[in-house]
Amino acid sequence: MKRSLLLLLTVLVVSPLAIARQPRAGYRGFLEWSSSVRNETFAEYSVGGNKYTYRDNTFFTGFSTSHGYQIDPMFFVGAGIGAEHCSDYDNWIVPLFIEGRTDLEFGRFTPFFDVRLGANFGEGVGVYFSPTIGYRFNWGRKVGINIGAGLTVAGYKVECYQGTWLGPDSYEIYYVGTKHRSRAYFTFRVGIDF
Repeated sequence: MKRSLLLLLTVLVVSPLAIARQPRAGYRGFLEWSSSVRNETFAEYSVGGNKYTYRDNTFFTGFSTSHGYQIDPMFFVGAGIGAEHCSDYDNWIVPLFIEGRTDLEFGRFTPFFDVRLGANFGEGVGVYFSPTIGYRFNWGRKVGINIGAGLTVAGYKVECYQGTWLGPDSYEIYYVGTKHRSRAYFTFRVGIDF
């Protein structure tokens, strides 16, 4: 937490001093590392039917790449793919998405806003939505460094079961179908555009 706070403070202090050239019309690609975190409630059931819940943080980390066309210095449209993994619970977020991005320029201040919309193939097929705001630093003539934070909503499928008491020592569990659910994560991204 201290590192994240220090990084955010550094970005806020350094960002007005850095100058980024606006992107030019034509092909543009992105390669980004992302980290997502969520505080989640988990439930466990005992044989007696008692429900126990506990809270835990789930951390996902991985990469994404997107490629497309820079329409003018401000607007980008493209498509991409990514993969993030949570090693504690062996879960995946594997999105295939379309992306829209706006690069702004206010004097020396060069923020950006992007939105990704698509499908998550990590745990069955579900929705994927990820808006991000951030800052773009110039790194040479055609390359920029992007730092951003936002929200990721990843949908997934879950198999549902129900149980019935048949007698004093007998309990039956049966399958009732598949449901679509989604989880929201706080996401931090660092990457380059070229």
